[in-house]
Amino acid sequence: MTTPHAPLVAFFDIDGTLIDSDPEAYAAAQAPGASPEEQERVFLPTRNVRDAVAEFVDAGNLAFLCSGRPPSGLALLMDSVPFSGYVALAGALGVMDGRELFSHTVDRETMARAIGVFDECSVAALLEGTRGSVVFMPAGEHPDIDLSVPVVTSVAEAVAAIDDLALVKAFWMAEEDGRLDPRREELAGLFRISDLGVGGFELTVPEISKASGMADVLAAVGDHGTVYGFGDSENDTPMLEAADVAVVMENGVPSVRPLADVTAPPVSEDGVATVLRAILAGEL
Repeated sequence: MTTPHAPLVAFFDIDGTLIDSDPEAYAAAQAPGASPEEQERVFLPTRNVRDAVAEFVDAGNLAFLCSGRPPSGLALLMDSVPFSGYVALAGALGVMDGRELFSHTVDRETMARAIGVFDECSVAALLEGTRGSVVFMPAGEHPDIDLSVPVVTSVAEAVAAIDDLALVKAFWMAEEDGRLDPRREELAGLFRISDLGVGGFELTVPEISKASGMADVLAAVGDHGTVYGFGDSENDTPMLEAADVAVVMENGVPSVRPLADVTAPPVSEDGVATVLRAILAGEL
């Protein structure tokens, strides 16, 4: 039950929604020695979008990031835009007003099976956890992955990282996705595999999602008004389905477009800013 003055709550995906970033730019921004300009391009929305989020919050509402990125990939954005908190790692970690709300883990054996498949199919994967990340680089030819995280080449090292880093998800480049076809059915029986629409794919467990993270955040928020979810890719599906109003970017991948209650202009045209101002004007 909500009161007449209960705050609206908005959850925002980042890549393809708040920020028009491509995989090459993201890799360059993560590399050692990246310039401030490269980092801002990947980690900050345009000034127009930042201003619109600030206007939404200044009106008494709450805004949260809801991303597959780890916390390190959210820091600059959190410092530059008045978000109340975030759901990171596609639902595994949640923070509000600077305090941790939840931190979920994935069964060690389940993650080890995924690593085994990556090894057998020779797929390089960025393995991400609540305590850090590592690139697993099995034998074979792979696209360049120039990130400022450690690289391991053996299954044993990658499996050891499950506990050390509390690994919860994986990312691989679209160029390598076809290599997983012989084991895709097996993976799909254990994990959610999402096309991120930015040149890569993400693997998560079904019980941890942006929707489960939203639910935990909303429980901490308490009394609230309409919940909006802004997204563009398949890993946003749980968030969009859980929101009262699903806002899908015009540049969204085809599989999520039917979920839209509202279709926003593309990220390249600051679609988030357009929709937020329509909400504040009482038009949505």
